[in-house]
Amino acid sequence: MKVVILFVFLTVFAQALEKHQIAPDSVKNGNFMGIKILDSRIINISRIDGEKFYGISGIAYDENRDILYALNDRGRLYSLRMIVKDNEIKALKPISGYRLKNEYGRKLLKPRSDSEGLALIKDGDKKALLVSFERYPKIMKFDVYGNGYKKQNITLPKRLKNIKNYQGTNGALEALTYHLKYGILTTAEFPLKDQKEGYQGIFNLEGEVCKFKKDYFDNAVTEFETMADGNLLILQRDFNKRNFKIQITLKKVYLNEIENGVCKAKNLAVMKSDEGWNLDNFEGLTHYKDNIYLMISDDNGFFLQNTILTMFEVRK
Repeated sequence: MKVVILFVFLTVFAQALEKHQIAPDSVKNGNFMGIKILDSRIINISRIDGEKFYGISGIAYDENRDILYALNDRGRLYSLRMIVKDNEIKALKPISGYRLKNEYGRKLLKPRSDSEGLALIKDGDKKALLVSFERYPKIMKFDVYGNGYKKQNITLPKRLKNIKNYQGTNGALEALTYHLKYGILTTAEFPLKDQKEGYQGIFNLEGEVCKFKKDYFDNAVTEFETMADGNLLILQRDFNKRNFKIQITLKKVYLNEIENGVCKAKNLAVMKSDEGWNLDNFEGLTHYKDNIYLMISDDNGFFLQNTILTMFEVRK
């Protein structure tokens, strides 16, 4: 009976997924630099509980419940049951979709507040979601079991509170994760104005933990995630508006190797659209299990773009 139910589940909800060849033909068996592409799918879901499914800026995976949480940059939060078999994403079943709310059940912030970063954390004997905001530098904790009610405002260090310290009003807290040693970690899309040229800082609630060397300024940080070995996996994106070329970089930052305030860092993968990679606006990143991660693209609510969910393994 269980086998029949699983078959029906996969048949019905696999229709929401479309196979996507992200890597060029020259990449054999998915192996590229320090990663291996395991699977890539276009998500074809229009609405969940009446909320339009689009503009995904952050994801977080609950391994114990097989739930993928997805955050929209207009304050919508979705949950989906994810079925993976043999490192392939077989199905996504929509569970819920709702707007983030304050503690009184009212819509949280202005529509263009830009909710960007998402992290799943332990909260006592339960779990909660952390959300970072870009236009108004904030981090908030939300109830993961309810309907998106706010539980707490997280107090930021003084340097991160003022939007004037960022490169622009649309450039505040883009990335968010939780680290067992450092606690909540965050950073902006681009280096703060007072940052040493060529470097970008990583912050916890006490201040700057370290900085890493940028490849170049326009390579924006869109998300990062704590790795299984305690280091950071950083997702970066560069979109050239003149020629529409996209570059997606996955960089490993070694939080256990800091010298004079600078973390050791290396690129695990540099994927370029003009080299045959079928890319989009990748903004979300989460740990799946072991050395396997998921990244997702933000379609900007534009019909020519897609929401692409890609599973990959870090090999070194």
